[in-house]
Formats: sequence, structure tokens, C-alpha cells
Amino acid sequence: MLIDTKKTIAYKCSSCGSFEFFNISLFSLLHKKENSFFCRCRKSCITIKQEGENGFLIRIPCIGCGNEHTYLIGKKNMVFKELNVFNCPETGMQQCFLGIDIPVRKKVDNLEKELDELIDMFGYDNYFKNTQVMLDSLNKIHDIAAQGGLFCECGSVDIELVLLSDRILLKCSRCNAGKLVKAVTNENLKDLMQRQGILISSNDFEYGKKKVDKYFQKTNN
Repeated sequence: MLIDTKKTIAYKCSSCGSFEFFNISLFSLLHKKENSFFCRCRKSCITIKQEGENGFLIRIPCIGCGNEHTYLIGKKNMVFKELNVFNCPETGMQQCFLGIDIPVRKKVDNLEKELDELIDMFGYDNYFKNTQVMLDSLNKIHDIAAQGGLFCECGSVDIELVLLSDRILLKCSRCNAGKLVKAVTNENLKDLMQRQGILISSNDFEYGKKKVDKYFQKTNN
């Protein structure tokens, strides 16, 4: 039986938000006790470390929740499994893939294809300043709402979403209080991903209303 000793790692950088690919040899992992693989932006890296005789520890900085996660993978899965998927335990975001090159790249392609289909569905490809950050932010807000974490100070959970080019307006249908959530940079996304709930208050309304009015005045001029 032939064993492919070459593996591919793809992970979503916690700083720039892009997927980075690395082609590695199992022999190189066994030769060094610890190996680090940096994103091209040089602001994050994943680390693979030998753990005993039968496993590896993989440390990944997570864009989903802002923490660093450590996963244990056995040598059998490392060698024989076609595709290993590592999810953020807090948000469920698929953030790293390891295995045979073609399945790994197909998995990332499928994720990006799903994003493109969402862009086409909403027709916002030329509207948002950063479409990927906007859609990831929307997904996170929907997750928060589904878990009962999106509500207004007045007690209402009936919250409307208004999409602007660089932010999301959350507006209470009962009292009209509003809150602006920035969605233009990966730093904005990182901050949002770390939140478990969003509270809209009357204080937010005044701040939000002024910002929204100013935004529309600027775009209409």
C-alpha cells in the first residue's frame, strides 16, 4: 500500500481573514518537535507539535471567537484520513482543514462558492465595502438572535436589520431604538465574533440615529 506523506493545511487567518495553504511532509513534522506556519500577512500562524508517540497538537488562532484553540489529532488520522476539519468550539466556524491536497482545496472552494452565491442572491457585490466581512457579520448576528442574545432594552426581540455599505443598523420594531454595528474590516468581524449577545438601548438610539442621518446625508449629496 502506498502512503502519501505529503499533506495540505488550509486555515483562515485570524488577522487578515484569508485562507492560507501550506504543503507539508509528514517526515518534516516528525523531524522537528514543533513547526509553525505563518500567514502571508505575518500576523498569525498555526503550530503543530508532536504529542507523545501517537499524536499531534495543533494550535490555531481563531477568527471566530478571538481565542486560540488546541486540537489533538492522532497519527492515523493525520496519515490516512482524507480530510480533517477543525471547527471553532464557540461559533462552529470551520477554520482549518488538513489532509490530501485535492479534498482540502475543494472544501475551501466550496466555502467560497457558498459565499459567492450569497453575494449573487442579494445582489450586493458592488455595494458593500467588504462583502465577506458583511456576510460573516450577518451570519454571526443571526446566530446570536437564534440563541436569544439579540434584544432591546424595552424587552422586545423583534429587531430589524438595515444593511449599509459598511455597517449594519439593528433597529427595534417596538420603540425604534437602534444600534450600529461596523462591518468593514476583519477587526470589526473579530470584535463581533467574540460577542455572545447584543443589547440595544435608548442611549444607542441617539448615537445611532445621528450616525445614520449623517451617513445618508453624505451619500445623498
